[in-house]
Amino acid sequence: MRSPSSAQRRCSRLKFLDNHDAISKALPKPLDSGRIVSDATKMGYIYYTLRPPYALYDALFQSELKDSQDLIRNTEQRKYVKFKQLQGAGFNNQAQEILLFHHLALQTGRTYVYQPFIWRPRGEKAAVPLSAFLRGPTRGSISEATFNEVCPESDVKHVTLVTNHNRQWSHAKDVLSKEDRCIVVDDWLFNWNYLGSTGIHDIWPSYQKYLNTHFEWSPQVLSVIDKTEEALNFKTNRTMKYDGSYMALHLRRGDFEAHCAWLKTRQTGFTTWSTLPALSSSILPPSLSLTSPESIYTHCYPSLPRILSAITRLAASKPHLRRIHILHDGAIDHPLVYLQYHKLKAALMDQGWARRNGWKGGPMFQVTQSSDIPVERGERDWKVCVDMELAVRADAFVGNGYSSLSSQIAALRLARDGARAEDIVFV
Repeated sequence: MRSPSSAQRRCSRLKFLDNHDAISKALPKPLDSGRIVSDATKMGYIYYTLRPPYALYDALFQSELKDSQDLIRNTEQRKYVKFKQLQGAGFNNQAQEILLFHHLALQTGRTYVYQPFIWRPRGEKAAVPLSAFLRGPTRGSISEATFNEVCPESDVKHVTLVTNHNRQWSHAKDVLSKEDRCIVVDDWLFNWNYLGSTGIHDIWPSYQKYLNTHFEWSPQVLSVIDKTEEALNFKTNRTMKYDGSYMALHLRRGDFEAHCAWLKTRQTGFTTWSTLPALSSSILPPSLSLTSPESIYTHCYPSLPRILSAITRLAASKPHLRRIHILHDGAIDHPLVYLQYHKLKAALMDQGWARRNGWKGGPMFQVTQSSDIPVERGERDWKVCVDMELAVRADAFVGNGYSSLSSQIAALRLARDGARAEDIVFV
């Protein structure tokens, strides 16, 4: 057998890292365990000491009620729809569904009846006002409390909408376009199976326009976003050598390892907007194979070398992007996420690693994470919203096609003017 030529050896050295031995060699040793413990301790302090802004939430509930009552007094001939909504799921699972509900209501000429977020685990204080997070779905809509006033049970028509995935969107619009004044949908329309099917592609053309015109964070969220961009230098600053450009990575860990192990036994593919044909070329090779449990797990819970390969795919072609913000789910109950974050950070800021992987612009000179968002007392609930918007505004994004959060970020990016699918990579 002939030994490889020098050219072949050089080519091999430039290939993306995709094995655990390679990353072990690439990482500076030892990692600073003190910083990892500090991150976990900081999260523990935040968890136990920062109370949600209950006084603000109470005031917003009252404001929602007043605005809703003003709306029904000043308008006539309205038709209403209230949907069966997720209770207590993750923030983005609830937000994604609410946005789709609002879009469907607008498409069928109905006033959307919005409900609170259910924030777990908070017992009797689990309900938080929608307007504290998303402003768009509350404009021109009414709260659940007002619906009970304007639509007594005797006037309500109960319907079910679930049908074949390929007909689901058109069927739902047909039913809700009828003349019944007050409709309550009793079944779970945007269930997991539907969101993972190609049937949702029928929604995308109008939903993309909806996101462009109706998606809006609350003033509270926008305030934290603004100060975060300032604190992390994500705004153009003429006094500095960089222009504010950065990429974002969604590091989905936490409870996802067990979830991905379950998904691979069910031959489950990507979720929601990650399945759009326009994003098929955004998937990091090898392509996803639903007949292979190993392939499913590789994409759902990618190794750190694979994540680095996805970052390299963007960084090699965008030498000006040498700052990255990493969204992750590290918490007091998932402290090892911080270890993985610091491993990634060490590799991304290593000169030798960047050189071996063909980064002409050199290594990253700034790596930030979710814990760096400068929240004050009572602002912690909005951190996930801030992380999302930072990823939407980033020049490039690396996400996980199995995550609803990554999927929604991709959708929001594509809905913005000048968006490019090639600036998105799914691991």
